[in-house]
Amino acid sequence: MDCDICGNELTARARVHCPTCARAALYPYRIEQAATFLDREKFAQHVEAVVNGTEDRAGQAVSLGETLVDTHECSKRVAVERDLAAKEELQERMRLITEQTDLLKRQIEETRREIAARKAAIAQRHSDLESASYNVDKRRAKDLSVVKEVIGTVKHADDIGHREDIRSKVWHCKHAADIAGLKQRRRRSKDGQTKMEYYIGGVRIYDLRDLNPASPTQVTTSLTLLAGLVVRVANYLAVRLPAEITLPHKDYPLPTIFSPASSYTHKDVPFPGTTPISSSSNSPTASRTFENQKPRSRPRPLYIDRKLPALANEDPTSYALFVEGVTFLAWDIAWLCRSQGQVNAFTEWEEMCPMGKNMFKLLVEDAQATLNALEQETARKAEAKSGAPARSSGVTDVVMGYFSHGMSKGFLGSAEGTNYMKGWKFQTAMKAVDRVKGHLQAEMQGAEWEVLDEKEWEMDEETPQGLDWAGEMKKVSSGSKLASAAMGNGSTDEGQGKARGWTKLKSRSDEGR
Repeated sequence: MDCDICGNELTARARVHCPTCARAALYPYRIEQAATFLDREKFAQHVEAVVNGTEDRAGQAVSLGETLVDTHECSKRVAVERDLAAKEELQERMRLITEQTDLLKRQIEETRREIAARKAAIAQRHSDLESASYNVDKRRAKDLSVVKEVIGTVKHADDIGHREDIRSKVWHCKHAADIAGLKQRRRRSKDGQTKMEYYIGGVRIYDLRDLNPASPTQVTTSLTLLAGLVVRVANYLAVRLPAEITLPHKDYPLPTIFSPASSYTHKDVPFPGTTPISSSSNSPTASRTFENQKPRSRPRPLYIDRKLPALANEDPTSYALFVEGVTFLAWDIAWLCRSQGQVNAFTEWEEMCPMGKNMFKLLVEDAQATLNALEQETARKAEAKSGAPARSSGVTDVVMGYFSHGMSKGFLGSAEGTNYMKGWKFQTAMKAVDRVKGHLQAEMQGAEWEVLDEKEWEMDEETPQGLDWAGEMKKVSSGSKLASAAMGNGSTDEGQGKARGWTKLKSRSDEGR
């Protein structure tokens, strides 16, 4: 049993912690003393009975040596042996209990040492935490200021590098326009009004609305030069045009353009009107291989071998492809201008028609404004760094050259670039194609066109304009055989031995006047 006061087990070897434990420790000795007294009294009575010769002889006998023996006590041998076995069992149990108690004491001691070690480790951690938390706000603010300073330095260096990239892009674009001969000229018409015309390499860049009476040679030349300039500028600005332009190269004498849907999805497309190399073989294996290939995308030509009204009457398919191609080129230019800062432009299809005007504004006016803005920004920052009062430049953020497909900053495919280009009315080029086709068809239907043979041209020799048109068409018919083959025209005017031309006559209302 356990002590009610201190809770210790009441054993003979237990330490004394209270009076109850002391009394409990003395109880075995008292019991043993009482048992000893009882045995002593019993043996005394027995001895007295034997000595005095009392009549109670029960349990007594006389041995051969005439010694009195208690036969009753001698009969208790089995009980004594049983008691001895029980005693040994109790002693063994006590020994096991003592060993278990010692083991528990050792475990308790180890646990106490482990608890003490953990308390020491926790105290050390608390000390380390206090040391680390000492002036943590000040140190955190200091580290944050250092990080902000590093971030600011990196951003400043990035801004400087990006501005230098913009400056380099714009400078190359401007000089590319100068080298290509992109000019603006003022022309006075017969009625006294002035009109701005744009030239590249000395050749006029026609407005899409003025293509009907335009010379095919000049149209082809100007479109070839303009397509080369557009591709070069797009490379300088690291911009991928939505409608892919193919410039002249080996076995590809004239430029073409793909629709936006079929751009950048093909390789080694043959020149229109020529036979692909893979189909030149007549073997069955080559034929089966060619038949299993996917149909190639058909590029739109950027050239003509005759005036548009004649092309519309003689080859409507080539006429439709050319109108689509030149409109795709104008839409490419409009998209390029809008991606480089002309946000409020090109809300109507008429604004895309003057390709020369749009290119001149982008590569001359906007480029010079961008370079000036960069110089003013550099000077303003230099004044602010030197401590002088910085004057306001009054120039908005530079936009030309900022957005591109070649840099992570200002990437047109990011959310910033998508939001910048979002909201444009002509996201698809087919809207502009339909408007241009409708305008050219309406212009051809509203005017009277007539084919004149060589004899009729000879009758009109007194008119200088007639001579100019005849000579020009003879040059076209003799110098554009490749263009004729490319446009799919099987017969030429030279094969017929006649020189034909188109001339615009006065309307019936004018004749009535």
